[in-house]
Amino acid sequence: MSDDKKVIFSMSGLSKTYQSTGKQVLKNIHLSFFYGAKIGILGLNGSGKSTLMKIIAGVEKNYQGDITFLDGYSVGYLEQEPQLDDDKTVMDIVKKELQRQ
Repeated sequence: MSDDKKVIFSMSGLSKTYQSTGKQVLKNIHLSFFYGAKIGILGLNGSGKSTLMKIIAGVEKNYQGDITFLDGYSVGYLEQEPQLDDDKTVMDIVKKELQRQ
């Protein structure tokens, strides 16, 4: 099988409800990524885009549903609003985050 036909990530039946507010931001999501695919996530403010990314990255663990990565694949995550050091460049900060993963 060629690499571009490999499904390297999939999620099945994923839902997320914030216990503190009872607000459901994700409901029964099914999605898969092929190797090399370019993915965009679009939605209104508060629609769950950041939550979805945190779940994919493994930062958010409180959800319902299944997530699977093909062996040998993982995901990195750089926070939307990271703590910045004024003495470092953006590249320095990104490299530091990549080293953690």
